[in-house]
Amino acid sequence: MKGTSVNRILSRAVKVAGSLGVVGGALAFAAAPAGAAPTPTYAYGLSAFGVIHIAPVAHVNVGSTPQVSAGVVYPGFVTTGGILDRAKRFQAYSQVGAVKVYGLSQVEQLNASMVSSTCRLSLFGGPAFGGATIQAGSIVAPDLPFFPPIPLIRNPAPNTVINLGSLKVTLNKQKFTKGKLTVTGIYIAIPGQNLSIAVSRCNNADR
Repeated sequence: MKGTSVNRILSRAVKVAGSLGVVGGALAFAAAPAGAAPTPTYAYGLSAFGVIHIAPVAHVNVGSTPQVSAGVVYPGFVTTGGILDRAKRFQAYSQVGAVKVYGLSQVEQLNASMVSSTCRLSLFGGPAFGGATIQAGSIVAPDLPFFPPIPLIRNPAPNTVINLGSLKVTLNKQKFTKGKLTVTGIYIAIPGQNLSIAVSRCNNADR
């Protein structure tokens, strides 16, 4: 199958990290005001860990809501439009516009006009709950004209997985850990790299 290998994509991204890492760092630093006390309930627009590291962008907690970003630009890896994150005592929300992820192994690009996630605490003492919305989302391969786009479900069920060889895309990823619910609109994982888009977390300790 024709296409740019993920190793070449990551290598190219690392080469430009010297100039672009400052941009990502500035976004993350601006999103977390000095003196803001962290709380178990929070949200952020995007993060990446692995060969490429992007600290959580527009991170917000109950004491610093809302947080915004003009977007993330990391050529050859990911770009986004505007990001809006909110966190209140009983809920958190993240919205990321114009998402484009590049160089994903067998496929070339993941697109969505908007990705959002939300989590809420039950008013009746039950566990937290949440969901995700993906508008006009698809995985496409521009180098392969006969490879049909894979549409992304607008309101996917929790932990909807798309497996493409070594590439794993999880829509509406939901994880409970010690009473905390973390909802990630889109989570992408390949060996040595992951990317989280539109993340919100709620914790019963914030009642």
